[in-house]
Amino acid sequence: MDRKINWGILGCAGIAERAFIPAVRASRNGALAGIAARDVSRARAWAGRFGFLKFHRTYQELVEDPAIDAIYNPLPNDLHAEWSIRAIRAGKHVLCEKPMAMNAIEARAMIGAAEAGEVLLMEGFMYKFHPQMEKTLALIGEGKISELRSVHSSFTFKFERTGTNYRWFPAMGGGALYDVGCYPISLARLIFGAEPVSAFARARIDPGTGVDMTTAALLEFPGGRFAQCDASFESHFQSRLLAVGAEGTIALTRAFSAKDFDTAIEIVRGDAKETVRIPRADMFTLMTEHFGDAVLGKTPLRYPAGDALANMHAIDACFESIRTGRAVEIPNNIRQGGVVP
Repeated sequence: MDRKINWGILGCAGIAERAFIPAVRASRNGALAGIAARDVSRARAWAGRFGFLKFHRTYQELVEDPAIDAIYNPLPNDLHAEWSIRAIRAGKHVLCEKPMAMNAIEARAMIGAAEAGEVLLMEGFMYKFHPQMEKTLALIGEGKISELRSVHSSFTFKFERTGTNYRWFPAMGGGALYDVGCYPISLARLIFGAEPVSAFARARIDPGTGVDMTTAALLEFPGGRFAQCDASFESHFQSRLLAVGAEGTIALTRAFSAKDFDTAIEIVRGDAKETVRIPRADMFTLMTEHFGDAVLGKTPLRYPAGDALANMHAIDACFESIRTGRAVEIPNNIRQGGVVP
């Protein structure tokens, strides 16, 4: 029997319960080895409920468990860097939820730790592993809509306010840009296959919490190409992509959230319309299996941590633009993937 990756999970986050734990259980190469939570009784309950081999009383105890190969980090955004680095220094590979860090400085520190520890680090953008995204990239790559000129992408929903959710606290990485805006920005970079030259963003800041409720960002890419990226906690649900080429368009209506149902890619060229149907697929399982294969040395990471750093540079530029009211240039050495001190 092929070896399986023993996973440890930091905390009892909703995304772990809804998506990651079922993904590991369904995967061909993963096992639930350990879980830790601030509330020990909850960790104990989850261990029994989901079939973890053991529960741990502290996060540190979990990352130091020699039986665990890889850590999934779905903690609040302000804890991504700290606990990913602690896990890395304990010799663990890390799959960290998006956004990987609070800023590019933290992301660079995480990458530096992973390189020094010779372990793998990847940002958990599950949408990239869905077959609809792979097919979309293939269609664009083969010139289905001719030269790609612009990308329009939105991830929005109505988020009911609660007093305890970290998304309502700026210091914890709350707000729409961090939570869902990171997706359209990531997708624009993925579709263009390049890094943005500049970013201009505006936001509606909630006066009570200080988080951005709605953010719109315009990213300029080399060659006079543009991406409009929208994120919101107060708008009707959208999870869409519209890629506009010189000779047509490609549209997805579930670009980031196609977990449990069939999807379709809509292609328009002139008066001709074409639909490419994609059967349902569990993108979390596909992502988890890919990371496990990389840990086992069977494949290189499709999206190394440098991709997360580049996305963080774009997000940082958006936040600076919101603060200053002006477009913010992204230096060329950053756009080329350079690690800038």
